[in-house]
This record gives sequence, C-alpha cells and structure tokens, in this order.
Amino acid sequence: MLDLNRAILSAKPINQRVNELIEAAEPPSPNERQYLGASSIGAECLRRVQYDWMCDPQFPARTRDIFARGHFFEELSRQHLIKAGFKFASKVRLGFKAAGGLFRGHGDGILVAGPQLPELIYPALFEHKAVNAKSWRAIERDGLVGLYAVYAAQVAIYQAYLDVTNPALFMVLNADTCERLSFLVQFDPVLAQAISDRAVRVIEATRAGELLPRVTEDPEDWRCRMCTSHRARCWRC
Repeated sequence: MLDLNRAILSAKPINQRVNELIEAAEPPSPNERQYLGASSIGAECLRRVQYDWMCDPQFPARTRDIFARGHFFEELSRQHLIKAGFKFASKVRLGFKAAGGLFRGHGDGILVAGPQLPELIYPALFEHKAVNAKSWRAIERDGLVGLYAVYAAQVAIYQAYLDVTNPALFMVLNADTCERLSFLVQFDPVLAQAISDRAVRVIEATRAGELLPRVTEDPEDWRCRMCTSHRARCWRC
C-alpha cells in the first residue's frame, strides 16, 4: 500500500544520530580570544558583550559552520573585487589594539586603489557580511539599524582605530542567492567615541568582578532567546 504522507526526513533516527555524532566529535572549542573584540562590542546587551569576552561561547557545530561560511564568502568576494581592479592593503594593516591590548579588532580589508566610483574615496575600509535572505532584505531596506546596528558600531570603530575615516565600502552577500549588496557607510565619530567608551566600561567592570546589566529582565524576551551561546549561564546568575 502506498504511503501518501509526506516524509519529514529530518525527524528520522538516522539524521538525528548522525548530527549527534558530529556534535560529539567536535565539542565547543576553548575561547582563544582573551580580549574584548570589536565585532561584538556593539551588541545591545552589555552582559552579552561581557560574556563573549569572559566565557567560552557554547556554539554547536552548525553555528561554527555558519562562521566558516562567512569566511568563505568574504574571500570569494575579495577575489572578485581584485579581478575587478580593486587593490587591498596588506593584512598586517588591518589589526588594532587598545586599552593595553584588552580591546582589539581586525578589519576585513582596506581598499587603497581601484575603479573610480561615485563617493568612494581611497583609502576606504572594506567590511563584508554573509547573511540569510531575510537579513539581506532588511539591510537592503533599512541599512545598518536595529539588529544590524552592531555592524555600524564595528565599522565606526575600525574607521577610527585604523585611521581610515573615508566612507567605508560595506558589502552584504545573500547566502541563499549569492546576490551582493554594496553601499557606503559614512564615518560617525560620535558613534566611534561612544563605542570606545563602552569598551572601557566593559573592561573596567570585568576587572572589578562586576556583572553588567542584561538588556532585559525577562528571560523569555526574544533577544535573550536568541542568545543561545550564553542564555543558560546568564540566567543562572
């Protein structure tokens, strides 16, 4: 007799067991960045910023694969830009250290020459993100606001600390369709100073053994539910 019910293959025991084996074979790695990173300093929740520095994030294999996907697409876009005539500064130019080395960052690139494009002035910071289609459409519509304000903070910090204050070229790749969206981000010195001050606050609080406030006191708030790497430890405190 034909079974006309649709199969949900992800629910099959073989799929669940293979995924369990992958997770067991690749347990969360230790936190090798013993410093506060520019990529996370703009997160809305100060305690999350603090935990990203203090604790080992518990990322499953799938999340680490998403990070690897981002690095792959960044390099692919870089090669496309090079073939199109853009020139990048040496990678040794991309890192900064502040606050005695406790606050650091490493930009994706600095464009030092290339095609003459409207409003693009060399040298210019280059930042690249690979996101899903929903996030891509949100950025296309609204720019670096809301959930993506963390990217704006990252750009401002890199522009300030790497001394590349011309408008940055920000490229977002839609990981579902491989569409690319490129736009300019003006340097915001007020934002850069505010984020730098924020980093100082996090460093001083951590040194003093002080846990900074959460973004909300409701553990069911969507922002807390999305914080899979720290949610369990945060609400045990």
